[in-house]
Order: sequence, then structure tokens, then C-alpha cells
Amino acid sequence: MSREKAKKIKMLVLDVDGVLTDGIINYGNFADNYRCFHVHDGFGIRIWHKQGFKTAVISGKKSNALKRRVKDLKINMLYAGYADKLKAFRQILKKYKLKNEEVCFVGDDLFDLPVMINCGFSATVPEACAEVRDSADYVTQKGAGRGAVREVIEFIFKAQDKWDAIVSSYKTSSHKT
Repeated sequence: MSREKAKKIKMLVLDVDGVLTDGIINYGNFADNYRCFHVHDGFGIRIWHKQGFKTAVISGKKSNALKRRVKDLKINMLYAGYADKLKAFRQILKKYKLKNEEVCFVGDDLFDLPVMINCGFSATVPEACAEVRDSADYVTQKGAGRGAVREVIEFIFKAQDKWDAIVSSYKTSSHKT
């Protein structure tokens, strides 16, 4: 069932804390807080974009570190400071003229459930709360902020029979990252 749902995906929408990061927020003496992002997730997003797919991020918090990561990865849309993630999700559907079943959402906590229930393919991380894990179509083996997003991307590409061609392209030519 999960593979069938993943075959229809055209866009990836991601939560940040607890998905793209390990969920830990470090506070220091500076105005902004710190986030750590994994290079495998970033490279997975670059591969995703190279295949012509779009990406959006919906975060309950605003941060300069997040803005910088979104810019570095050329993520199409950033919805930061959104407590109502379903509202942001609906805006994404409208902007990109997508159906619910064409979007994958990766979240990890209770406030992500409305989007997870309304998207075509939902994924989460092992650290997610039980209710989210139970609602997800796919639970990653990799942890939050440790390559979980890359794992979801690979799962979707394998379901769409694209992964082998992507891997082959890296074996036969040089790519810019």
C-alpha cells in the first residue's frame, strides 16, 4: 500500500525540528538559536530537485538557521512560524495545483497529524510520538536529523522505478552538487 501511494508523489513537504533536525535546539548568547542539519538529507533534496520535483518546508518556528538552510538547498517554499500547518499545506496545494495524493509530508509530532492525514503519503521518524508513527504510511530506519529525509526520498524514487537510473547516472558522469 505504501509503495502504491509513493508512486503518485510529485512534491515533498517537510517539518523541520524532529525531521530535518534531531529536534534539539541549542540556545547561546546570540539572538538566534542553532540547528544541525545532515548532509545526506541535503543531498537527497538536491537529487529530488534534479528530478524536477518541488519541496516545501512548514515549521512552527522561525529561525535564521532554517532560512539559510532553505536558501542553500533551493527549497521552493518556506512556511515558518505556522502553528496551523494544514493551512500552509492547503496553500501549497493551491499554489502548485496539486492534489492531496500527489504530496508527501514528513512530520513527527501531534501538530503534524492534520497534514499527515490529508496528504497522499506520510512519513515519520522512529523518535516520533506513537500516535504519529501509527498514522504514518512509512517510518524511517534513520533517525531525525540523521538522513531520514533522504531515506524517504529514496523510498519514493524506488516506488516510482527511478532510483536505479539515478544511481547509474552518478556512476557514469560527474554531477554538480
